[in-house]
Amino acid sequence: MHKLRALWLRLFEIAHPEQAEGELAAELESHLAMHIEDGVRSGLSEEEARRQAMIQLGGLEQTKAAYRERRGLPVLETFAQDVRYGLRVLAKSPGFVCVSVATLTLGIGANTAIFSVVKAVLLAPLPYKDTSRIVAVWTASPARGGEPLASTAGDFAIWKQKSGVFEDLAPSYDDEVTLTGQGAPQFLIGYAVSANYLGILGVTPQMGRLFTEQEDKPGGPKVALISDHLWRTIFHSDPDIVGKAIALEGTPHTVLGVMPRGFAYPPTVEIWRPAAMAPKDFDDFNEPYVRILGRLKPGVSVEAAQKAMNALETQVMAAHPSTDDGNHVVIVPLREQLDGDVRKPLLILMSAVGLVLLIACANTAGLALARNAERQKEVALRLALGATRLRLLRQFVTESLLLAVMGGAAGILLALAGMRLLVAIFPNDVANRQIPKVTAIPIDHGVLLFSLAITLLSGFIFGVVPALKATRAEASDAMKESSRGSTASRRSNRSRCAIVVIEVALSLVLLTAAGLVAASFERVVHANLGFQPDHLLSIQIFTPLNRYPLKDREKTRALVDEAVRRMNVLPGVKSAAATNFLPLTGFWGTTGFLLPGQAQAAKGQAPEADNRAMTPNYLRTMGIPLIRGRAFTDADRAGGAQVAIVNQTFARHYFKTGDPVGRALNLGTGDKPDLWQIVGVVGDVKAFGQDQSTHDDIYRPFDQDPFPIIAFTLRTETDPAAMVKAAEEALWSIDPDLPVFRAIPMDSLASQTVSLRRASSALFSGFAVLALALACIGIYGVMSYTVAQRTQEIGVRMALGAQRADVLRMVTALGLRLALIGIAIGLAGAFASTRLLASLLYEVSAINPLIFSLAVIVLMAVATLAAYLPAQRAASIDPMRALRTE
Repeated sequence: MHKLRALWLRLFEIAHPEQAEGELAAELESHLAMHIEDGVRSGLSEEEARRQAMIQLGGLEQTKAAYRERRGLPVLETFAQDVRYGLRVLAKSPGFVCVSVATLTLGIGANTAIFSVVKAVLLAPLPYKDTSRIVAVWTASPARGGEPLASTAGDFAIWKQKSGVFEDLAPSYDDEVTLTGQGAPQFLIGYAVSANYLGILGVTPQMGRLFTEQEDKPGGPKVALISDHLWRTIFHSDPDIVGKAIALEGTPHTVLGVMPRGFAYPPTVEIWRPAAMAPKDFDDFNEPYVRILGRLKPGVSVEAAQKAMNALETQVMAAHPSTDDGNHVVIVPLREQLDGDVRKPLLILMSAVGLVLLIACANTAGLALARNAERQKEVALRLALGATRLRLLRQFVTESLLLAVMGGAAGILLALAGMRLLVAIFPNDVANRQIPKVTAIPIDHGVLLFSLAITLLSGFIFGVVPALKATRAEASDAMKESSRGSTASRRSNRSRCAIVVIEVALSLVLLTAAGLVAASFERVVHANLGFQPDHLLSIQIFTPLNRYPLKDREKTRALVDEAVRRMNVLPGVKSAAATNFLPLTGFWGTTGFLLPGQAQAAKGQAPEADNRAMTPNYLRTMGIPLIRGRAFTDADRAGGAQVAIVNQTFARHYFKTGDPVGRALNLGTGDKPDLWQIVGVVGDVKAFGQDQSTHDDIYRPFDQDPFPIIAFTLRTETDPAAMVKAAEEALWSIDPDLPVFRAIPMDSLASQTVSLRRASSALFSGFAVLALALACIGIYGVMSYTVAQRTQEIGVRMALGAQRADVLRMVTALGLRLALIGIAIGLAGAFASTRLLASLLYEVSAINPLIFSLAVIVLMAVATLAAYLPAQRAASIDPMRALRTE
């Protein structure tokens, strides 16, 4: 009979090789159960019956041999069989599959979504030649706060001639212009660049050509290059635009070319004109207005260039101590320059979402360990049939990869669904931040490859350890276990508990990070800007220099006076005023000064402050408090006594505890003093964002210091957005050709400045909630499995007198013990990781006891709930029913 059955199995294997492995195991298992049952009925002990059954089945050598022969099949064929068998096995455990796939979907989907942002912002190839060699070159000095800022033309000339590390170096500077003759006047962000500037970037126009050296000279022809966006929107994709004349500042300029689509350097620039710098300009070491772009020589690193440039700057300082002493050169790679403020937050988010994936993998591994523990009998039987451990390991890993692939496919769909949300929350058009503009986040082949990679990696991570443990069974184990299976080994229980501890620890790290970021965001949102942004409208204009020349400031004064007067009488306007550099717009300028009694500036330490001009009533309109002294009045006009107001930060820095009111500031030099009397001190204004430090500010009457950049502010009784049209019409009733650069309520502008923090906080919070949910599932899964495996033990305990509360306490204590161990490890990890978050925090300590305590409390509450539910089920076990299953 045994030989006939073996022959039947052999024929079945030949006819159905893909099912043979599972059928062989099932067949032998059935034989074992039958023979053991017969032995017990005949009066043998279960152990003796099992031993006799194995002896009787020893005649199945043909079956073993057949299995060994199958091990010699081609790898691809056996892999296909593994896949088919794996799918059948997974189909028998729909609950395990659903939970595992859902867990992996969340982890892989979140990673795919965030990586798509990272790729679009930080990794997308730039449309330039040899990007790694292109750098921005800046000057930092103590007098300007140590920040990398523009350089002087004199510095540029020496660096270009003597540095020896650059293949080429080019100067540029801001060049805003007004375009007329194309409908309504358009204010354009422009850039004046040297003839070799665009060559350093390695770009060529999609139409036309670049500047020549002859065109980049003082008095040269009026020419310009325009952006693809400008060509399409304003000039309606005119195919004959090259060679046509356009009016910039009222002067005809010939369009030489249209730059390629996607080219925007610097960002937001729409038009490029020749810098046309004269030889005498390069003798100037006083005015830092030049922005420098360079291409490093092949083989020269950024670090080597930085060292060489600072050595050269030491020589420049020796030759020009009054202007350059204390300066140092800062070289920034182009990619880093463009990424600006968003690079570090994105990398930290990528790390956070990586923790989510690890938690998901740990969760799935825990479920797999519990499931594989129930398959020990199958493993032992397959080993008895002659399977190698490597073959079994491959089968288990294949099943893990199948789960990972299902989770990865669903994760990609989840990422696709989340793209619209990510685009919506990505901080675009933030005036105070260097953030690349992102209008779309594509799921391209690079993102898909990343998703495939983390899918396979996830399958390996959560699959290998459970598979290794599952294949440690011995063939003899089949004789030691009953036909129903047995309790999992103590070692497997330890592994599952260790995984839960890891989940809890990682969840705590992410939860504390999210708490710190959220608390920081809350502080920023409620930070005092120093003015009242609600019901406040701003309208920014740049007066065209051809009609409002700097030499004739009277026209600018008249424009501002009349515009403020007309806006003040608009219905719904409480008050109106004007300034030059409006807070939160990203525009600012500085002025040097000498303190009272200071004949000349200390070497290399000439102090600077932000140069702000304002009309009377500006403080009241903005809601800026006057601390001491008086505000400006209509009497503070050109030709009168020169007066100034400073902010509290300025007063604290330079007058300590003394009163600056009545003191004089010299805004000129020791040889040519320009004295301004301080008449008041105002509150600090967060001009660069709620989370940025306050600068030293010097305010002067706009009439005494008119400026081409003008921002009108209107305090309204109703929604300020509804007043935009009326305010613009009041402005255009004076000069219909004035271009309005931006009209926006100040509360909207304030909201934009915290958009990066808002997005970071929202994503961190989402990841933390996801981590909590996964940790809860992990603890619940382990405790449920433990209860199921200890049903008989619990029944015995209750039969011997244990109370329901005792069982509740016993089971819950195990879950809480695992949670406490995980929390202890997680706290150590959280303390270590908070250093990475320092740049994202504002007025929140990286080691915040309250936030750490709240994170522990939340995690303990989740762990208690996850452990209590299985404990309650354990306490409800009927002792008699549990004992009958023995």
